Amino acid sequence: MKKAFVVIFIISSVLLFSYIVSPKNFPDGKYRVIELIPPFEKIEAISLISNDVKENIALYDLIEIKNGNFYFKGKKFTNMEVKAEFLEKLQREVWLSWEGINDIKEYIEKYSKMHDLNIKVLEVPQISSKLITMSKSNVKLPDVIMTSAFDYPTYKELNIVKGKLYNYYYDTQIVYVQKDINIVPKSWNLKTVEKIVQDTNKKIAINPISAYWFSTFLMGYGKIPLISDAFILTDENTINAFNVVKKWYENNYFDFLNKQAQIASFVNKKVALMFQGSFLLPIISEKMEDFYILPLPKPLVPFKDYKAFVSTKDGDEHFTYWLYLLLNNPDFKKYFADKYTKFFDDYIPEGKFKNVFESTQKVAQSIPFDKRYVKFHKNVSDILKLMLFNKISLQDGLKKLEEIVNE
Repeated sequence: MKKAFVVIFIISSVLLFSYIVSPKNFPDGKYRVIELIPPFEKIEAISLISNDVKENIALYDLIEIKNGNFYFKGKKFTNMEVKAEFLEKLQREVWLSWEGINDIKEYIEKYSKMHDLNIKVLEVPQISSKLITMSKSNVKLPDVIMTSAFDYPTYKELNIVKGKLYNYYYDTQIVYVQKDINIVPKSWNLKTVEKIVQDTNKKIAINPISAYWFSTFLMGYGKIPLISDAFILTDENTINAFNVVKKWYENNYFDFLNKQAQIASFVNKKVALMFQGSFLLPIISEKMEDFYILPLPKPLVPFKDYKAFVSTKDGDEHFTYWLYLLLNNPDFKKYFADKYTKFFDDYIPEGKFKNVFESTQKVAQSIPFDKRYVKFHKNVSDILKLMLFNKISLQDGLKKLEEIVNE
């Protein structure tokens, strides 16, 4: 690739570079502006130039390159000028996990090749195990990792990460419904769920004593935010939430099934409803056609289970922020969300269930990136099960759980 023309100048005591991007350095096609610019720390201005004409543009504006020229809103331009602080050209390493990472990896690698960069992108299952082990061995850590609410608090506690956390996409919680069950969305609530179980003589697939699902009851009965200055679990809201779960247990509305068993029960039509994550939608769609989905019944409140990017202690926070901006390319986000049924704060996948996810987005709450939630996640099922089995009183159980998560 041809090298761009660079001029150095000073503005407000900050060292900026005027970088000239030539359309001749890129194949013909359509690009977002950010794809044509090397990694940067700070952008002062971006302009398209043609003779004496200069037009300011933004990072995500759509530019077409054709026959050695830029085209923007029907106008032809010969060059692009970028005034910015650029990042040093170093070897970088990014660790990815969860669904769809091959597409993220390919997109970053395509950009790197276009700009002659050395950004190593690795798929690392169970990042936390490997990262924590490496951090104890004084081995250089990757620059950037993907993380979730369940891992991040531990990284923070061990000083493995630094800087700002950048939420990227999220999964959420929905109800999968057998097609022969007719539900009026406006009257969709917990009473409706109970009536369906009674009318069909079929149970529901749910694990209401897991942190992931008991939290939807807690938030539905008024605990928003889920965690404030302290994680209170002995209040009336928690008692009301538990009493609904206890009623369902005593009435034999559900069995304690793991995720795979829940899926099998729903696909084989042994259960009427399945309360599960949106990430299963592509899998369920492959296994069966005669179902539909709904938001959680009122008053339950769903989670946004974010996957995020963060710098490790050995990384560069400016690089992490730039990477986050690159991956926020509207075209890539649309492609990624539509293909994997993932959600962004500013984009919901197209498809027949879009209205369900738009409704869910309006009320969903983020899973807290908080150590107390991690403790809650590890302990709530065991304690709630003892309470359901009458091995421990409601008051003692909730008091014990509250002590554990806040210690």
